[in-house]
Amino acid sequence: MEMKLSYKSVEAHFLNLRLAGYYQIDLRSGSIYRSLHRFYMGFVLSLMLVYTMQQALKVYEVRENLGHVMGTMFLFLTHTDAIYKQILLWAQQNDIEDLLDTMKGPSYNQGKKEHNYYLLKTIRVAKLLLFCNNGLAVATCFLWFVYPIYLHIKGIQLDFTIWLPFDENQDPYFYITAVYSWITTTWLAIGNTTMDAMVSTLLAQAKTQLHILGYNLSTIVDECKEDNGNTSDNVSALLHQRFKSILRHHEEIVRFTKNIENIFGSVLAYQFLIGGWIICTSVYRLVDIEIVSTEGFSMVTYIICMLFELFIYCYFGSEVTQASIELTDDAYSMNWLDIPVKNRKELIIFMERIKRPIRVMAGRIVPLSNDTFVSIVKSSYSFYALLRSTNE
Repeated sequence: MEMKLSYKSVEAHFLNLRLAGYYQIDLRSGSIYRSLHRFYMGFVLSLMLVYTMQQALKVYEVRENLGHVMGTMFLFLTHTDAIYKQILLWAQQNDIEDLLDTMKGPSYNQGKKEHNYYLLKTIRVAKLLLFCNNGLAVATCFLWFVYPIYLHIKGIQLDFTIWLPFDENQDPYFYITAVYSWITTTWLAIGNTTMDAMVSTLLAQAKTQLHILGYNLSTIVDECKEDNGNTSDNVSALLHQRFKSILRHHEEIVRFTKNIENIFGSVLAYQFLIGGWIICTSVYRLVDIEIVSTEGFSMVTYIICMLFELFIYCYFGSEVTQASIELTDDAYSMNWLDIPVKNRKELIIFMERIKRPIRVMAGRIVPLSNDTFVSIVKSSYSFYALLRSTNE
């Protein structure tokens, strides 16, 4: 069986999402298995909705205390973002399958050994993104689980960030609540960070395909000569066919990135919108606790996790744009002086097509770029300064 290296970059991500109940199982599975898995997905979504509603009730309950509100708000906003993504994966599963079919298709897996360097590098980057994202999330949630137990053993009264109809500081209610919060937040965190890594990997794959396209373009003349023994007529005919293949590949990449934007653009816009508030409320809470402590360390890892999630979207979106701009340089670097005159028109037409770079947008307004990440961080600081001055 031929290995689809392009699809392999997101294989682990979708395995995680299926195990966590965030995405459907293989459509080729039996109808009973699909029905059971859909029931499992519905149960997971219901659990996350109930937990987030408990957080919303908690925010209302402590609305008079700004510090307590900030202590709950950053998790509440994070969980609404995760649920939005979860609903989106359910609603857009057919369009997402179309993306996966493209990654399994011949355009993205041309079988040339020269392409393996780009594809294998993307696989390594994708695994690293997934490991770092999931690792930070799990570590943070574990610290949030351990620290309350430590305080409870010392006899300190605690206030969980969810509304509860009983006194959570009484045994065994405390331990039931601690385990419930730990399991739910960890589940949400793994699903949320996996989705972030998955979308970022899709963008990374688009960048990789643009690099492969640039390589094919820069070597097209030399490869045609090698295949046809410098016979001008044969070279011209083969150039025509390969130009058509390059054009189809470029169209596939443009369609692929546009589909990513159409499917995930709204949720990315929401994440950028609340990202500044999440970081702001997290820092607001951090300055009021001891950094050299379990609670302080957990907040630092959470903030790093949130910054990392926003950064990888902006970084890979910027990389896609940069790779599309570099296609023009690849066209110039080819041996275009040896191209027959009738084929030069095809090259000129292609160069005109690639003059407009590919820009992936969030909500059709905000570009995924490094400048956007810097703007979010600046906005977070502005929100934080406003909250501190208001509180004072």
